[in-house]
Amino acid sequence: MNTKLRDGSKVSDKRLARLQQFDARSKAYPVMSVVGDKPTRSYTWKCDKWLDQGADGACVGFGWTHELVARPAVVTGVAAAFAKEKVYWEAQKIDPWEGGSYPNAAPFYEGTSVLAGAKIIQKLGYIKEYRWAFGVEELALAVGHCGPVVLGLPWYESMFQPYGCGRLHISGSMAGGHCILCNGVSIKDATFRLHNSWGRRWGFNGETLISWDDMERLLHEGGEACVPLGRRRL
Repeated sequence: MNTKLRDGSKVSDKRLARLQQFDARSKAYPVMSVVGDKPTRSYTWKCDKWLDQGADGACVGFGWTHELVARPAVVTGVAAAFAKEKVYWEAQKIDPWEGGSYPNAAPFYEGTSVLAGAKIIQKLGYIKEYRWAFGVEELALAVGHCGPVVLGLPWYESMFQPYGCGRLHISGSMAGGHCILCNGVSIKDATFRLHNSWGRRWGFNGETLISWDDMERLLHEGGEACVPLGRRRL
């Protein structure tokens, strides 16, 4: 049974409630202006928490909270309730769509955007600013030099569980949109590491790899890569 989200779209799984919200001004804030001419490098930012969003559509809240609890600036004292109530619900209150899933919201619908989540994280004081990576080369530079990146991606049926090789592959029909943390990049293997919010049984201990080619496709199909800068441990 499909679930209707706040923008009127429908998803086959309520957890896939990342909504597309693109701001033309984002093009004026590319991560390349920060990274400069640095060479790409392989790096993984350790994340020691595996928060589980359960059946809620709060993937944006969990994607951003996983960014907070990952290196290089590990925030302590935040958990699933913070991801849902302090990030996801608050993001719903400032995004363009009516209603939400917070108490007394009307109409009651799931979903919000990566951009709204970024604004809440900045408002809470955990980051100074956020920028955007456009394409896999910029994403690789951002992850390699700046830190984890919060992704909003189209999600296909084959991506509900990685293959036995530990990688995500794109096949089947599109199931919705998902927010997920990218916390590693390998230049040699041409892969990105993803840290999901569906528990440690998903993938390999809650994480998986995806090829640069598949990531490029997802970004070109309406995906986005938000790069937080100036992290603070509050």
